[in-house]
Amino acid sequence: MNTANMADLFDMTKWGEDFTRDEVEVIAGHLSLAQYADGECIFREGDREDFMAFIVSGHVDIAKEGGDDTEAAIVTLHPRTHLGEMAFVDGEPRSATARARGEVALLILSKDHFRAILRENPDIG
Repeated sequence: MNTANMADLFDMTKWGEDFTRDEVEVIAGHLSLAQYADGECIFREGDREDFMAFIVSGHVDIAKEGGDDTEAAIVTLHPRTHLGEMAFVDGEPRSATARARGEVALLILSKDHFRAILRENPDIG
């Protein structure tokens, strides 16, 4: 997928609304598209991951793990919203599990790419 297409997808998210088109295109150059099947785990509570994601399509269930290998639902996230920002910012392990509900497409922003955006374009920060 080319940068213009990624920019169009990012521009549709709530975060994309906060940036100019030029800024969206800069950010889009650092995003990757990931697809998840129904029930597939995006990340698990306690994982140390370094990315956040923007939901392009589908829904994502956020849940806390129970003591008996069960998950207690917290919320279902919808297209245009984001997930994973807490661990992305504070560097702590994931506080909940994220699982695809149906087919899900996410735009992924890694911490390394986020730092590159800020280094190359400090005004975006």
